[in-house]
Amino acid sequence: MIHEFILPDIGEGLSEAELLAWLVEVGDSISEGQDVATISTDKVNVDLPSPRSGVIVELPWNVGDIIPVGDVFLRIDDSKDATRETSASVLVVTPATRTSAPEPARERQQNVVAAPALRRYAKEQGVDLTLVTATGPNGQLLRADVDAFLQQADGDSDVERFRLSGARLAASRRLAESSRTLATATQTFEVFADGIVAAVSRLADKRGKDDPKMTPLPVIAKCVADVLSRNAKFNATVDESGDGLLLHRQVNLGFAVDTKAGLMVPVVHDVNSKDTAALAAEILEVAERARADALTLDDVRGATFTISSTGGLERATMVATTPVINLPNVATLWVSRITDRPRVVSGVLEAGPVMACTLSFDHRFIDGAEGTAFINDLDDALTKV
Repeated sequence: MIHEFILPDIGEGLSEAELLAWLVEVGDSISEGQDVATISTDKVNVDLPSPRSGVIVELPWNVGDIIPVGDVFLRIDDSKDATRETSASVLVVTPATRTSAPEPARERQQNVVAAPALRRYAKEQGVDLTLVTATGPNGQLLRADVDAFLQQADGDSDVERFRLSGARLAASRRLAESSRTLATATQTFEVFADGIVAAVSRLADKRGKDDPKMTPLPVIAKCVADVLSRNAKFNATVDESGDGLLLHRQVNLGFAVDTKAGLMVPVVHDVNSKDTAALAAEILEVAERARADALTLDDVRGATFTISSTGGLERATMVATTPVINLPNVATLWVSRITDRPRVVSGVLEAGPVMACTLSFDHRFIDGAEGTAFINDLDDALTKV
């Protein structure tokens, strides 16, 4: 019997994934639970295990294809008498071997044979598939054909094309969805950071030789978690129905991390149960896994609020920004580096440590007064830490 392996939703609301590599070939005998392919979502790379034992009879996708969740990923003959000989007769679409880019079609193709995922990819890249020469079996267009067409087009101009792919392409779609579907409001404020600086100094003095270097971020994160526990609508995720919130008791903070693959948001769970030193170690560990492209699904699931800090990246002094809310979160906080700036304390102008902050929240569920109350609570926690 032929079993159709449907691409599952392995993340939170995953709609599609990019095929990075096949780990099996047509005709291979496999066992249930054996990894058959590596895919990339907007958050992590994942090895997919087979749901059945049997013989691979069809691999209908090419490496690089964007595959919708719910589509047939591959087909397995799980009958007892399945053999390599019978399965090898099944047609499989495989990437073409190419020694040079094909010449662009001089005439439009009358019948375009292309998978839905490839049609979507071509549309994203602005390519008319009727102009692309097909090299696949039975005249089927491959992603390699579209890429070759793009490469040749780029070679004829002085403009270099930058194409989104993989995690960065998926992340761009999520950011666009956030901007399109949420009623985002932002409030920018400053925090006098004397308390944060003093707390970092105290914790650094207690630091063991194997402990990570103490930075302001874990101190800020502990304060944010404390405030979130008193402001339930901010420690929330948008219900899939779109007209309500899921209020979470546990505070799980996502941290924006700059990686070679683009912005990733790994998660530290149950922040309120951790002391600041332990939190500092966990933030560092998950950030290193993100930069090493080694995040697991647990590392990226369940964020209830997101913090974005540019402190380690800044050279110019940033005073404001508009952070995009990380769906399905309902709010996010950006913080700058701490630097000495002019300020007035008790009527006296002085220079002292100041941190710029911006809170973005979904105005459908949180109004401006609630945003201001949250900021007041957070400012009090950060200045008295």
